[in-house]
Amino acid sequence: MIKGIDLGGSYLKVLNEDGSKEIYKIREFKNDRHRLLGILKDVVKNGHPEKVGLAVAGFVSLDGYLQKSPNLPALDGVNLKKELGENVFIFNDVSAGAYGVWSSEAKDSRIFLFIALGTGLGAGFVIDGKPFLGASGSALEVGHHTLRVGGERCSCGRRGCWEAYCSSYALERDFKILSGKALEAYEVIKLAKAGDRDALKVIKRLRRYLVIGLMNVIHIFNPDVVAIGGGLGISLADFFVGLEKDVRSRCEALPGNAFKLFFSRCGQFCMAKGALELVRKGYI
Repeated sequence: MIKGIDLGGSYLKVLNEDGSKEIYKIREFKNDRHRLLGILKDVVKNGHPEKVGLAVAGFVSLDGYLQKSPNLPALDGVNLKKELGENVFIFNDVSAGAYGVWSSEAKDSRIFLFIALGTGLGAGFVIDGKPFLGASGSALEVGHHTLRVGGERCSCGRRGCWEAYCSSYALERDFKILSGKALEAYEVIKLAKAGDRDALKVIKRLRRYLVIGLMNVIHIFNPDVVAIGGGLGISLADFFVGLEKDVRSRCEALPGNAFKLFFSRCGQFCMAKGALELVRKGYI
């Protein structure tokens, strides 16, 4: 039996080879290394799998060393492969997610770019059907490219990162500044759908920075397909009507006319699905 696990900043999601799924809320433990590792070890061992693909939010090496996870600080500096076992293979979460989305929704794409908005912002890249993981496993950390020098503080500690404007914590921060109310991202979105002006205003701001960041990465990678996913990305899809047109209008014609954009239907288990498929096909 093989399983894929997505270790994100808020949830631990499991996709088993038989299609069964599990989800665990871990946001309250992201600063508790002992508790978080304990939960992870139990989930990995459950069912005695032959192989496990683990998709992790953060800067993780090909040999399983988690150098830094802005949204899972308790695991900074942990060698996850050493902790979890030789049958566990570690990937960056959105690199795995990109392969999951490509394999289920975009197999005709040669140069496939996946952008995931959730607790943070990440990306993954698939070229000619193969995942691009980079020299050390940390490719496509585009959430930490600078959009605005001296801008909002990012979870990584820097200022002005793309993630600092396009993530659940960015939405929550901006709404609190504007309205004085501390709400979770899903609550802000719910208010926006009901017509709340402050909620609509902060989503409009997030959308504006999403367009700018997408323009940057399209100029860099020249993809033929761009997919938007992640829990926040999908939740905001109704507010992103016309996104492809807006991004294209900001791009130079050659890369701008080469891509199509869609919202992934892979769902919240796409990172786990990608990790499972990467292990199944032996990409690490």
